[in-house]
Amino acid sequence: MNEPSGRADLHIHTTLSDGAATPEEMAARLARSDLAVAAITDHDTVEGALRVREMLAGRGPEVVVGTEVSTAQGHLLAVFVERDVPRGLDARRTIEIIHERGGLAVAAHPYFPMASLGDLAGRLPFDAIEVANGTPLGEMANRRAARRLGPSARALVGGSDAHLVGAVGHVRTHFPGRNAQDLRVAIERGETWPVFDWRAHLRVGPPQLLRMARRMFGDVAMRRQPSSSRSLP
Repeated sequence: MNEPSGRADLHIHTTLSDGAATPEEMAARLARSDLAVAAITDHDTVEGALRVREMLAGRGPEVVVGTEVSTAQGHLLAVFVERDVPRGLDARRTIEIIHERGGLAVAAHPYFPMASLGDLAGRLPFDAIEVANGTPLGEMANRRAARRLGPSARALVGGSDAHLVGAVGHVRTHFPGRNAQDLRVAIERGETWPVFDWRAHLRVGPPQLLRMARRMFGDVAMRRQPSSSRSLP
């Protein structure tokens, strides 16, 4: 008899990095979700994951502590870690540190145009490759990752890369079992598979794109301001 299929979202952000939802708001959203496991993966900090886990306190999905680490070559996910992973190091050394600390390393959105590892992801000892990422307009990059890296990957996973609460869980990793330990075992055995909810993706895509555009234009405006005006109170 097949074991029940657990649902996990392995890529979620809060305001502890560049997400729009506070840890409190994210915890409230997760408490209402149908996920069995959720990994909070703020950029270069595990603080968001620790806060969400504390706030849920047994309600909703089991929280995996994680972080999206900025390496010298691009971003990767560290999951099942309890403290920050140093940023800015070589990607291979970063993976070594994650493994030394008992975590798993996931190649995040390998072919996205910014902050991604590209073909290097296929030459590093990742525990899994994210071949389904819910960022709007990332469909071609997802297909490329599945085509180029999927056949040799130890495990295939998916994550929403949610920066808004409405995007949580619309891309998932399914696995045999019900909890975080089952998920970890499934990743290590290569028994996970990504699931993409296209209806939800089309629904949450426009607000995510709008937020991305606002952030991009805001960054451009800040760079164009004279340094003297930026320093004014």
